Amino acid sequence: MPNDQKKTKKQLLEELELLRQKNSELEEIKLRQMEDLRKANEAMRCSFPILEQHNDGIFVIFDRQFEFINQKLEDLFGYNMQEMCGTGFELMSIVAPESRSFVKRKFDEGYRGEFNAQQFEFTGIKKDGRKIECHTSIIFIPYKWGVAIHGILNDVSVRKRIDEELQKSQDNLQVALDSIPTSIFYTDKNHRFFQVNDAFCRLLGLSKEEIINRNIAELFPNLPEKQFHQYWQDNQEVIDDGQPKRGIVEMFPSNIGRKWIQSDKMPYRNEKSEIAGVVCLAIDITNIRETEEKLWYLSFHDVFTGLYNRAFFEEEILRLEGGRFYPFTFINAAVTNYHTVNQTHGVSAGNLLLKKTAAILNTFRTEDIVARIDDNSFAVLLPMSSQETGESIAARLKEALEKESAESTGPHPEVHFEIKTIDKETPIINFLKKAS
Repeated sequence: MPNDQKKTKKQLLEELELLRQKNSELEEIKLRQMEDLRKANEAMRCSFPILEQHNDGIFVIFDRQFEFINQKLEDLFGYNMQEMCGTGFELMSIVAPESRSFVKRKFDEGYRGEFNAQQFEFTGIKKDGRKIECHTSIIFIPYKWGVAIHGILNDVSVRKRIDEELQKSQDNLQVALDSIPTSIFYTDKNHRFFQVNDAFCRLLGLSKEEIINRNIAELFPNLPEKQFHQYWQDNQEVIDDGQPKRGIVEMFPSNIGRKWIQSDKMPYRNEKSEIAGVVCLAIDITNIRETEEKLWYLSFHDVFTGLYNRAFFEEEILRLEGGRFYPFTFINAAVTNYHTVNQTHGVSAGNLLLKKTAAILNTFRTEDIVARIDDNSFAVLLPMSSQETGESIAARLKEALEKESAESTGPHPEVHFEIKTIDKETPIINFLKKAS
């Protein structure tokens, strides 16, 4: 007789109760994980509120999963934050099948350590199955225990349709050009503009009458010669080779401030099919470029104090260890009353201690590296400096802290300094680990 049939009714009921308890525990774990995910994303949204207000889709990918998305990205693809950032969400589910191998290749290049910024286009797919054309700009940065992808994504489906319409229609070209929100202009073999649309005029802050029959150097006589020669060189290559050049990223002059554009340049042919100049489709990526610069800054800086963060500090240690910068003097500065002030005067008072300390520490030479390496600890690395130099600097810092305390009210930072000079026989990273 099977063992199950030998069990008493009481035993079976006890086993059933145990199963119910186990199931209840699993449900609680699942709910806690979902709540942790919600809190983590809310924390990131609070840390970087500008990303929520951005007109572009913003995302962070880590460990091949979405770590963060903003509201715009939710709107673009029709998934909510819990779905896209949840465990098990497949990244490629928002990429159309025909673009998946291409996107995977782009991601793999960054994961292999090629940390250059990349811009590319692919076909995406929304939750309801509709396809959209996407333009994305991504950067790969050290994050946690690996590499994260910070990216910006735009829906360029309208621009794609515009491109197709331009190919179909030559009649009433100027009207069509002026209805297009993307900048379009034509230049002849002498690089003079002979046709432009309203969007390009807005980009430069000039009227059509001011632009037509002039080249970029005549429009902006103060432009560095090197810059407009590069611009002309790109045009000349298109004219000479008869082949388009795509994805050119360059700074463009304007009467309303510096502009960054990404342009596709194609040969323009006259009625005899002869190459007569260049037609250019230019996208204003100034906002993308500025956001990209901010992301790079945030990747290597402590947002709260403005100093370098631990990740950057460790990277610099590894870089400098291979050079001729020995001896190094390492100064560890710990704000010993930080936690006490937090408890007795509140978090804002504790944070003020850190900011005061950071401001005083951030007065070193440009070759010295100052970073926040822990919640209440800072580190300073002085290349080619002796123990005496380190002790002298620490003494000056103590005087500056005492002066700050005498001139201000409220809790004052109490800082303990530890100084160590390191020769080639001792890896610098070892001392950093001891100081943590």
